[in-house]
Amino acid sequence: MTQPEPASESPALQPLTEAPAALQTLRDEVRTLRSLFSAAALAFLLMSFGLNAYLYYQDQIVRKDLEAAKRMAREFETVRRPVVSTFVTRLQDFSRGHPDINPILDKYGIRPSAAPAPTPSAPAPTPPAAKPGK
Repeated sequence: MTQPEPASESPALQPLTEAPAALQTLRDEVRTLRSLFSAAALAFLLMSFGLNAYLYYQDQIVRKDLEAAKRMAREFETVRRPVVSTFVTRLQDFSRGHPDINPILDKYGIRPSAAPAPTPSAPAPTPPAAKPGK
């Protein structure tokens, strides 16, 4: 078995007494650093391709959802809004004759803003008094 070298005698820390050996050690370290950099750059490149593919997939999903939401909004504007407006108008007309529903309309903010004041009906004409004596 070989004995481990003390840290003070590692090849990278030895003085450059032998120029060819030290030069070879530096070349080996540079080669190792280049291979590490290449591996890191390749990993970064692969990771960026994966991230771009994921973001493209998410973009497609969001575009489909946006188109569906636009379709729903168009359908509401053309079909549902007139139905809802008619219902609200009829409900407001109903509330004029039935004031007990006004708190519910107030809760949802659909009470008519200017309800016409109820016109007092003309008093019924009184029948002519019967003549006493006949």
